[in-house]
This record gives sequence, C-alpha cells and structure tokens, in this order.
Amino acid sequence: MTRRVKGILILALAAFCASLAFPFVASALDNDVVFRGTVRVGREVIPEVTITVVDAAGQEVGSTETGEDGKWEIPIPSLGEFTVQLIGPLPDGITVKDGASSEVTVIVEEWRKKSVGFQLTGADASTILEIPPTWERLLNRMISGLKVGLLVALASIGLSLIFGVTGLVNFAHSEMVAFGAVTALVLESSMGLSGGLFPIAVVLAVIIGGFLGLFLEKGVFGPLRRKKMTNISLMVVSIGLAFLMRYLMLIYHGAEPKTYESFKIQSGVSFGPIELPPKDYYIIAISFVTLVTVGVLLQRTKLGTSMRAVSDNPALAESSGIDVNKTIMWVWIFGSTLASLGGIMIGLTQVVEWQMGEKILLLIFAAVTLGGLGTAYGAMVGGLAIGLASETSTFWLDNDLKFLTALVVLIVILLVRPQGILGVRERLG
Repeated sequence: MTRRVKGILILALAAFCASLAFPFVASALDNDVVFRGTVRVGREVIPEVTITVVDAAGQEVGSTETGEDGKWEIPIPSLGEFTVQLIGPLPDGITVKDGASSEVTVIVEEWRKKSVGFQLTGADASTILEIPPTWERLLNRMISGLKVGLLVALASIGLSLIFGVTGLVNFAHSEMVAFGAVTALVLESSMGLSGGLFPIAVVLAVIIGGFLGLFLEKGVFGPLRRKKMTNISLMVVSIGLAFLMRYLMLIYHGAEPKTYESFKIQSGVSFGPIELPPKDYYIIAISFVTLVTVGVLLQRTKLGTSMRAVSDNPALAESSGIDVNKTIMWVWIFGSTLASLGGIMIGLTQVVEWQMGEKILLLIFAAVTLGGLGTAYGAMVGGLAIGLASETSTFWLDNDLKFLTALVVLIVILLVRPQGILGVRERLG
C-alpha cells in the first residue's frame, strides 16, 4: 500500500467522522447574533421607536431607535435567553395588538441573525414583518457560505501542503489554527493592540505562528523523520502533540470563551442587498486576497515550484538539485503561517476558546479530502464547496440539516472522483 493510498484511507475516515461534527462546527462559523426587525403598521413605517434587549438576569445588553425606514438592529455578544422590548413611544392611534405583547423572549442557541417583530395595530392595519425578496435572502445565504468556505480553505491549505511534501497527516494542524487566534488575543489584551492597532497584533501573531511551524519541523517531526519513523507513527505523534497544545492553551488561556475587544459588537452594514457586520467584509477580502496570493506564489516563485516538485516526486526533485529538507521546512513555516491567519479570522467570526481547534479539525479534513489530497488548490476548492453547500442549503432546509447537504455533496463528488475535485488518480499495481 503506497503512502498516498494510506493517506486517502485515513482522510476518508476523517471525512466520514466530519459528518458527525457538522451541526456544531458549521454553526460555530456562522457568526454574530443580531436581532433586527422593522416596526410598521401596514405599509407605514414608524421611526424613532426605542427597542431594548435585556438578558435573562434583566441586564440591558443593547438599545437602539428605529431609523427613518423603521428598521432597527441590535448585536448580541453571547448565546442565551434574551427579551426584546418595545419601549416606544408609539404614534397616536397605534397600539400593541390585543393578545400580543410588547416583549418578545428569544432563546439564542446558534450564531446567526434573528428577525424579531411586534404585532401592532392602527386605524386600518396590523404590523407586517418585513420579509426581504427571495433573491436577496438567497444572495445573503450564498455570501455567508462564501465567507465560511474561505475560512475553511484558509485553514486547510497548510494541512494539504504538509501532506503533499511529507505524507504526514498532521492532526495537530487544527491546534496551529487555534494557536494563531489565541496569540492574537493575548497580544491584543497584554500589549494594548486594540482598535486601530489590532492589525499589528494580527501581523505579529501570524509571524509567531510561522515560528511555531519552524519549531515543529526542526524540533519534532524533522528529527523523527530522519530516524526513519513511518508516517503512521508520525501521525500518532501529531495526535499527541495536538492534545499537548490544546491543554497548554487551556492552562494559559482558560476555559472561558473570549472575544476580540476590537470587534466585540458591530452593527450590520448594507452594501446593496448584502448586509454584514463591517468585520465580515474585511474577513472575506483578506481571505480572498490571501488565497489568490498563495496561488500566485505556488505558480510563479522558485519556492512554489520546489514545493510542487517535492510533492509530486521527492526523489526526482532531489536528483534535480532541489533541497528537499529546506523545502519541507518552508512548507511547515508557510502552512503554519496560513493556519494562524485562518485561526484569527475564525476567531473574529465567533469566540476564541481552547477547544476551537478540535471543533474545526474534522471540517478541515473534509475540505482537504473533497478537494484532493496534497494540493493547495484542492484545499481551496474543497473549503469553498463545503461552505457554499452547507450555508446555501439553509435557504430551503432547516439550519440543523445543513451538514447533511455538505455530506451529500462530499459523498457524491468522491463517488464520481475518488481522488477529489483536483486530485490526481494514482496507478496501482
């Protein structure tokens, strides 16, 4: 059994296990809780009406006034039970409908926007909750899927590259993702790099993440590989390393989930029919530019050519004058840097916690398997396919079923192309 065939079997098993984690992982990537709505009676909108949100303990977590279009929006910083209150004042002749209430209790169990409405009655009509056009709702679902797909792709590239050049299925890769998020959080809080200085924390965390990859190659996997340890044994080492890193982050970071202070609560910003928090626009732009840059570097630079050559045939690459060990070292640095950046972006969309690597691991494996083993482009395509399929499906299906759609897409594509979307079929025998 060849090295790549063993890897296919291992990652196929991981992809199957990923289906069990999709309900939790996919919802974790679907970011902020935002309560929103439109106060109106019939076609008449009602501006300057105060809306307040309080938590289960009665503490106010947000308050706003409806705009000239009657719309309001209040971001919520956590999950739990909240009460949305219509404070008023309402214009003369408009009251809460008999049998209805000026308070709406909402139990938030997942990170997503929620529409909240109040039943008002006036001289000749009752409140009609605003429902955006079908195409607008579908477009926003697709944009959400694009964001999730870009984040998964960004986090997956390093795993695919490392497997391509070394044959190692690195189970510690997800903890490298979490390491970047935790490092940025620590830099933000300890060095005061919040607000406009937060990009400095991001850059420093990404650089530190690159040094983590260098340490893992030079201090752990490189020496073990030179001692002729098999890839199966190295995979077991990576599992142990993942547990070690995870619990070190628990000891240092603590068990309490935390958020970046610079982006704790943000109101949605409309860009035509698309409505997202400002940070999501930056996340999508940064992730997209990074993925394009990775593609250009792999195709247009000497290092990228070396990486692709070593991935295709290490022995032939070495005989051609390529320093295989140096290339592997740069792959670890490159992959760890991208993992750290992906972790920071994921942390911006949800919370930073010590278990975030564990929660994203199987989703990363699914993306790598779907796209094709050992290719960075495959990880990109696999991540985008999973993100788009899972999020867009919620337009027709219940949110809890979106993992089913992604799993079906994964199975169908692997049945048609067992090597993955961009994988290369191997000759056996």
